[in-house]
Amino acid sequence: MPAIRHLAAATFLLLASISVTYAADPFARATVKAQGTIYPGQQITIDVDVFVPNFFMSPPQFPLFDLPNAVVTLPDSGAENLNETVDGESFAGVSRSYLVTPQAAGDYVLPQAEITFTYAAVPGQASPGKVTLPPTKFTVTAQPGVEAGGAFVTAARVGVEQALDRDTQTIKAGDSLVRTVTVTADGMQAMLIPEPSFDAPDDVRIYRHDPKVEDQRTARGEFVVGRRTDTVTYLFEKAGSYTLPAVEVHWFDPKSGKDETASAPAVAVTVSEAAASESVIAPPAPVETPRSAWAGIDWRWWLPVAGVAMAALLGAGWFLLSGLPRIQTHLQARQAKRENSEPAYFRRFEQGCRNGNRRTAYILLDAWARRADLGPVSEWLHRHGVIEAQRAYAAFEKSIFGKEGSAAPDVGVLCAAIARTRRSWLGKRQQDAPNVQFLAPLNPRWIGDTDFHDDA
Repeated sequence: MPAIRHLAAATFLLLASISVTYAADPFARATVKAQGTIYPGQQITIDVDVFVPNFFMSPPQFPLFDLPNAVVTLPDSGAENLNETVDGESFAGVSRSYLVTPQAAGDYVLPQAEITFTYAAVPGQASPGKVTLPPTKFTVTAQPGVEAGGAFVTAARVGVEQALDRDTQTIKAGDSLVRTVTVTADGMQAMLIPEPSFDAPDDVRIYRHDPKVEDQRTARGEFVVGRRTDTVTYLFEKAGSYTLPAVEVHWFDPKSGKDETASAPAVAVTVSEAAASESVIAPPAPVETPRSAWAGIDWRWWLPVAGVAMAALLGAGWFLLSGLPRIQTHLQARQAKRENSEPAYFRRFEQGCRNGNRRTAYILLDAWARRADLGPVSEWLHRHGVIEAQRAYAAFEKSIFGKEGSAAPDVGVLCAAIARTRRSWLGKRQQDAPNVQFLAPLNPRWIGDTDFHDDA
């Protein structure tokens, strides 16, 4: 009997120790912060909390995971520290927030991505640890009327503002007008705001500038508003009355469940004729000279001077005529060089993006990458691009080479991401360019009185 009592006590202590060890294991939880129905294009926040017993000895490494048909970002805002008591055990926690924007209707489940860290399993001793994301699920419902051409942008509010650089009633033929349109979307990152459409009437040229995208955050780093600013320049070639079309952004309001439209109003422009140049005062009519006045001219001196002047004029004319083909060839060579330059190839890619044809944009992107000698675009983005650019390109390739019916990403998002990466890449390449200096020979050898040559 004493032996049985000792065995029972040992078994109880073992089970108790196993229970304590199990209760003290690190764990993670995920919370989807969304109210009501979730629609495609609507940005939601997913809070991920990681808890360990005692305390952390290194910060958790939150991964940027892949979620099919969704754009996932992990803002750089600081993590939040937590403290909880579970079954009488004290836990320390760290919380980070992911921003997820689903691009299609359906069910979404978070992948079991690993989060690694070190913590004090035993006080004063660092132990490696890891947890996986819980398989948290959320459902995205298609927007009403999306199949009939409804809005795909989902936001709490979208606003459009515009500014002009001059009075539209004082423009003359040959002048230009700069139009700046700013789109703000509550709860939507700036890179996801679609590119507004700009049109120009006949006899008006339009030039687009690179857009500016920026996210507004609180003092704690929490995302609030996305802002996209587009600037275009209109050049008016002829006098007349013109109307620059309104700029509209269609969006879906999840609260009302209706499509909404935010717009910048059309602009009426009156263009007058260009001011004529000042008239040139004609010289006075020659006064007839009496025949007696010519009698005093020494023709023996003036005739040679006139001959020399005529010869000089003929020589100058011949020089211009003979040099014109060379000048024309030089200008053509410069034009061909510009058309074959890296910026020209990239402008063609941007134009392809604006046309909205994904396959044409892909061909032009590949042509630019070959001209710039980048190698594969995906590897170039991995070396120089941010994660948003890599995601945009991966989604773009999947839409082209994937199976039929795959979601079609916004080509404008890819174009903006590639443009930002290109600017960063060009800046780094310019900084890394070697500073070559040419030095005079170290050991010159004199030959004659004035010339010298290097002994080497």
